[in-house]
Amino acid sequence: MGLSAQAKAATATITPANKLQKMSGFGASTAWASSMSATDADLLWDTVTGAGLSLHRIHIDENGGTSETSIAKLAVARGVKVWAAPWNPQSTWINSVASGGSTVKELNPSYFQQWANMLAKFPATMKAAGVPLYALSVQNEMDNGGSNHFTPAQLVSFVKTYLGPAMKSNTGTVIMAPETQNWCGFKSYLDAILGDATVSGYVPIIATHEYGCNPSAYPQIATAGKEFWETEMYDWASSNEDPGMTSALRTAKLMHDALTISSVSAWHFWWVYPCSAASCGNGALWSQGSNSKATKRLWIMGNFSRFVRPGFQRIEATDAPTSGVTLTAYRDASLSKIVVVAINTNTGATSQAFSIAGTAPTKVTPHVTDPNRNLSTDASQTLTSGSFTYSLPATSVTTLVFDLPTSTAVEPAVAPAPLKVMGRPIWSAGVLSLSGAGNERIQLVDVRGESRTLDLKDGVVRTGPLSSGMYQVRFAEGSRSDRASFFVLR
Repeated sequence: MGLSAQAKAATATITPANKLQKMSGFGASTAWASSMSATDADLLWDTVTGAGLSLHRIHIDENGGTSETSIAKLAVARGVKVWAAPWNPQSTWINSVASGGSTVKELNPSYFQQWANMLAKFPATMKAAGVPLYALSVQNEMDNGGSNHFTPAQLVSFVKTYLGPAMKSNTGTVIMAPETQNWCGFKSYLDAILGDATVSGYVPIIATHEYGCNPSAYPQIATAGKEFWETEMYDWASSNEDPGMTSALRTAKLMHDALTISSVSAWHFWWVYPCSAASCGNGALWSQGSNSKATKRLWIMGNFSRFVRPGFQRIEATDAPTSGVTLTAYRDASLSKIVVVAINTNTGATSQAFSIAGTAPTKVTPHVTDPNRNLSTDASQTLTSGSFTYSLPATSVTTLVFDLPTSTAVEPAVAPAPLKVMGRPIWSAGVLSLSGAGNERIQLVDVRGESRTLDLKDGVVRTGPLSSGMYQVRFAEGSRSDRASFFVLR
């Protein structure tokens, strides 16, 4: 029996000054699909009428192509970043290898270069078709032996010697790895990537799926200056299809746990469209059958993705303030909005008090997904303080968007640090050194405006190989007085 309104409510404290991971977005995949209607595209990606997903994952086939170009173009037209993952190379390039009492499929090392070249060609092919590719995964579920298995050592070899060098000309596309099947073996691949400076330099996005074991914290990913993406999961708690809130709330918990426990910056559901088998269950955002339509799973994802846009930052918040209620909070870069996503699994409405530290919002607007509503916007309420109480509807996901005053000051009061003056950057053989710098965070920006964050250690950081061109170095945080540039000529 769920809690009723007012029962056991406790205050949820939101602290905008305590910043956590920066968000890259939310997405799903249309692997093996070939078409999508404009109506469905708007439901997926429109930030006013749809769920506002901001990332989309497509499949690379064994010949280095895809059936999803037209879908990807619909995504790009709606401001979505598209990225891609291969499942398997050509069957004649695969060996069956005994491993741990079973047989796995592995790419014959003699074809490593050909496969790397084929993958490296894919971003240019998509760009010519009107789809700039944001990221390229090394391999879908490389710890699963059913398609193309890599051991951690084989991953290091493939990226270091073959794929990394082959991707040098694709300055707008980054490499992602390891995209493991689950949390169980993820750390062994993570350790292999971070343990090799060259491979680590090639891979700015660490990724995994969630089909097994439990999420854990991996602070070494952020310490290495990398993003952490969850790239595939579905509600596999039941194979009985449920397009309603029961499955949606299970999905919301998967999202919440990955965001709060593992601090992922991106989260993806598996499929957009379902397969026809009954065993597909709750594996897609659309329902099964001839009258297939968007399920509640899509709309609860929209409670996150429509409002927590790329570049927003998760901030400290009371994780579970009330029995049956969990929440996360975010802020935009300009400090004009705070977004709270509250999940209420109780079967009755639950009164929840909120306190926002350091600022008094001027207005709050609720957006509700429950058994009867899909991202329905309720009337805004004017606020005069940082305290606010809201009745969360039964079995719902509610997004509360708080507008902040333009003169808000939510950063912690600290004494100003001495002004840092940037010295001349020197880059050689994949290593950047910066005179006058110590252990601090910088941004490395190329001529396209693409940037990545790096952590200097005693003024030195390994960037990995860089393509020819001009690069700018900026201090990423703290006080700073200037920027400096260097040129790479290869």
